[in-house]
Amino acid sequence: LDDAIASYLFNAQLVTLPDATTALVLPGEARATPAVWGWLERHVAGNGPIRQLEVVDVRESMANGGGPACLRLRVVLTATERAAVNAGSWISEDRYATLVDWVKQHYRDRLVLADLADPQLLDESRIALDRLTQILGIGSVYDFQR
Repeated sequence: LDDAIASYLFNAQLVTLPDATTALVLPGEARATPAVWGWLERHVAGNGPIRQLEVVDVRESMANGGGPACLRLRVVLTATERAAVNAGSWISEDRYATLVDWVKQHYRDRLVLADLADPQLLDESRIALDRLTQILGIGSVYDFQR
């Protein structure tokens, strides 16, 4: 169990491949943990449903606070599905720069317990959320925006 936890095995994601077989997408730590990797190789060699192991290096994501759970966030879309997604949801260099500016403008550099009693914090948060929904083009989603 300790090896499974240390290898982030529980953050792996099962995916169905185009040929209808199943692959397990894993963080690199799974391959780096001998007991876990050996178990996985034995499982794939057996008669189980998982036919393939795909290792992904997510160390940079983990260093930035994302963690190996980010493996679960990727969804492959068809062209039609992609066209149906709100255009404001896609990242671009311009949108990235806009979001960085949004963070710089709206995030406090520190928060202390007394700030939680300050009504200004609520106002700041609402202004920030309102601006974010505008940037993303998702319209009014919060009650205070109506």
